Amino acid sequence: MQQKSKPFELADVTMRAREIGDSVYAVMAADVDEADHTATNAGFVVGESGVLVIESLSNGRLASQVIGEVRKITPAPIRFLVNTSFHGDHCFGNFAFPSQTVIIHHEATKRTIEERFEQDREFMIGLLGANEGIEEVVPRSADVTVTESCSVDLGGKHVDIAYIGFCQTEGDLVVRVREDNIIFVGNALQAPPPAFPWLLDGRVADSLATYRRLYEMLDDDTLIVPGHGGTMHRSDILHSISYIERLMSLARDAKAQGMSHEQIREALAMTEYSDYSMYDFIHFDVNIPAALAE
Repeated sequence: MQQKSKPFELADVTMRAREIGDSVYAVMAADVDEADHTATNAGFVVGESGVLVIESLSNGRLASQVIGEVRKITPAPIRFLVNTSFHGDHCFGNFAFPSQTVIIHHEATKRTIEERFEQDREFMIGLLGANEGIEEVVPRSADVTVTESCSVDLGGKHVDIAYIGFCQTEGDLVVRVREDNIIFVGNALQAPPPAFPWLLDGRVADSLATYRRLYEMLDDDTLIVPGHGGTMHRSDILHSISYIERLMSLARDAKAQGMSHEQIREALAMTEYSDYSMYDFIHFDVNIPAALAE
């Protein structure tokens, strides 16, 4: 499956760190506030004994920008790197990090990177285009895997890493900084509204259950860093929950009535969500087929 047009040019993306807590930083595109931006977010946490980074992005150039943002803040070693999923825009930059950095994945993410890296590289080139540095990526998978949860003590900062259920991939991880009530969720939340979930691997009901679980485990003061775009709050999760609930309901009705392809497209248009820049591609080409299949 390939998108018909590139969402943005990787070469044009400049990453900048923003302090969102006490020694907690979101690394986002410099122009993230100017538009419905689709560049992937990263982040890092600085403790007394070192740094934990979340995500390495799509290629070596962007990974180096993340490392450079860390170095503007501290010379402390980058002890850990967490990838929230196997998607290339979250982990293809792993090879650019120091060899001493311990990489943490869910066990399913490690398995996927080791078994189908070339397939995922092809998907990312199809999505973001050729000659964007993806061809030069060298796969680097986890040194440590997580099944359910683990915690990292950075000295004055405790980072909890957990798998709370399938959302976009089998190995979606969330990364919570305990002292600051900040959570990095990767593509478990694609971006703030008007964005809605990308159901790339189907399992629509499982994704809905994970969204509900995430909503229940947070509080109104939790600051959320999604996979893309600006920061979010707990109430924003309801947008994704409502989208999937309505999509599933309409898909059930369409199947029960034996609608034709064109009738289904019209009945499931859900134009109230059309303000999202990726609406046409994700809603019609990805999410509707996933809902109908389930």
